Amino acid sequence: MPLKVIVVGAGLGGLGAAIALNRAGHDVQVIEQSGFLNEVGAAIHVAPNASRILREWGCDFTNLEASPCNRLQVWNSAGELLWTPIVTKELQTTLDIHDDWLLTHRVDLHNALRVTAAKEFNGRRVNVRLSSRVESVDAETGVVLLKDGATFSGDLIIGADGIHSRTVSSVTGEEPRKESTGQNCFRFLIPVSKTQDNELAASLLKKTGLDGLHAFTASDRRLVFYPCRQGQLLNVVGIHPARDGVSTKDSSWLDSSNVEHLYETYQDFGPEVREMCRLGEDVKLWSLGTRSPPTKFVKGKLALVGDAAHPTLPHQGQGGAQAFEDGAALGALFPSDTTPEQVSARLELYNKVRYERALTVMMMSKTHDERRAEMLDELRKYVPNAELPKDMFSFTWPSNPAQDAQRLLATEVNVKRAVLG
Repeated sequence: MPLKVIVVGAGLGGLGAAIALNRAGHDVQVIEQSGFLNEVGAAIHVAPNASRILREWGCDFTNLEASPCNRLQVWNSAGELLWTPIVTKELQTTLDIHDDWLLTHRVDLHNALRVTAAKEFNGRRVNVRLSSRVESVDAETGVVLLKDGATFSGDLIIGADGIHSRTVSSVTGEEPRKESTGQNCFRFLIPVSKTQDNELAASLLKKTGLDGLHAFTASDRRLVFYPCRQGQLLNVVGIHPARDGVSTKDSSWLDSSNVEHLYETYQDFGPEVREMCRLGEDVKLWSLGTRSPPTKFVKGKLALVGDAAHPTLPHQGQGGAQAFEDGAALGALFPSDTTPEQVSARLELYNKVRYERALTVMMMSKTHDERRAEMLDELRKYVPNAELPKDMFSFTWPSNPAQDAQRLLATEVNVKRAVLG
């Protein structure tokens, strides 16, 4: 008999886990608080460890309308090239991987996951209930209580409700407390056609091209440009010290700002970069808030995934990828013959597969690559034997959590057989 799975949240992580567990042979019900099944934000990296999983899930990549990321380049604030840390093909060859590094709009990625979730797989498809706010989750009994009084019972509950998660308290027994990182972030999009009609902006794009990621850096702030929508839109992220009074408590991706504030924040950058700021449309500003991770991702019948488990900041471009890795691990650990009595033990294996690795990426993502060594002491509070990865690309790109989970599950099964012997 298939397990009855309830997924709380229909963002990237929730839909990913739902797809993986549906493909594993289970009945999956997703509960989403919003009245529209949509994603907010601008563009997102789909690194090779993410594109590998999406392909395995049968995701149609044409729906992503992605732009290839062929290189990562670092420039100074004046717009002069400093170095090229990554040439994608060269690193793929070094790591012996062939999966794509793509740049896509979050809405396009979310829509692609929606289409994948709606497909029937071996006679089953994911069910999604909208406009349903979860009041509480009982990790031991698997009962999900909605705000309107309705209840759902499942053999396996997935908490995928993001950084503002309510399900995390069902694991920790405490109300989650958000923390400020001392950083704010602008996000906005610019139509590429608009930049081509502007002499300064066109000059900058001629230097960078539209097939890579480009970081313009000063001592305490940076602007990162990259394309999406098949090169039709330019996504811009501006991370800088939080000196404008935006509250972590109140901030969200939907908070509006303006070009004047953006321009002022980057007034010391070169004229080409400043002109890009001046062309910004629908500028958003939010405080990069975080919270401490739980000491485990699981309890009873409940597993946390994505930002509910390990809220990941944008510095390493791995937030979405880590959520997909969680889903892939769950899909591998819960094959179709899993019984309800095995759920808690399998979730302990999920924690073994994902906890140390996901927290390493989470902590390293709190700052940009040149300063990530500063995060090692904090990481060791949760992972005492943690070591600093040589570099985040070589650490994340080859990751295959489904294979890791399958090996661990096979080892556990063999040990039990030997004991029963």
